[in-house]
Amino acid sequence: MPFWPRVREERDGQWLERDGQRLWLAWKRHPRARRLRLLIGNQGPRLTLPPRASEKAALAFVAEHQDWLWAHWHKRQAHELPALAIGAELELPWFGRRLPVAWCEDRALAVFREHDHWRIHVSARSSERQLQATLRHSYARFGQDWFAARMQPYLPGLPKAPAALRVRPLRTLWGSLAVNDGMSLDTALMFAPEPVADYVLVHELCHLLQRNHSPAFWREVERRHPEWRQRRDYLKAHGAGIKAEAKRLFG
Repeated sequence: MPFWPRVREERDGQWLERDGQRLWLAWKRHPRARRLRLLIGNQGPRLTLPPRASEKAALAFVAEHQDWLWAHWHKRQAHELPALAIGAELELPWFGRRLPVAWCEDRALAVFREHDHWRIHVSARSSERQLQATLRHSYARFGQDWFAARMQPYLPGLPKAPAALRVRPLRTLWGSLAVNDGMSLDTALMFAPEPVADYVLVHELCHLLQRNHSPAFWREVERRHPEWRQRRDYLKAHGAGIKAEAKRLFG
């Protein structure tokens, strides 16, 4: 019987952690690359590897340059995120789009989402901190309605619906399903494109069928969301930036 050597699977990246933040660093081997190189582009941070570079050398290179990577990542994020100031020209995220804010004078703070813009009512006594808290609660309320409606087409074929649905800030996870079947989804998903948020919803719903990440679980996900791999890759590439933007907006 012939012996076939085992082929080691090439890793596609690594998670970096610092100060409670997680950042996905994608790895890309390039046939013309002559040296290891770190880049931060629109698709997130990436490590380019020469054809013969070893995994050990790549990990050592990343460890040596982590300070540079984090500093430039934070600088890029700070440059891209708008400052939250009452009355300022501002656009706020809504599932992959950025909608302009229309400010209105009123007796109390309130946030309303129209078809193509946000309407925020403020009083003379309103502060940026109060606005942050109001946005945090408003996004959670809007997200609750959006995910509840989005869930309905997926319920046939499931043993039951989630016992409860809660949209709230999650530090590292995008979603979870508790032992009592209560579902939590990260408010930051509302900063991602709709198909990405939809994938996370499907992912958690499929845990009602499979309480694991076995091949059977992923078959259930693929049956309902065939492009789940692209959505997962998007979160790997952009997830840290999305969570950073949500933290900046909500505090």
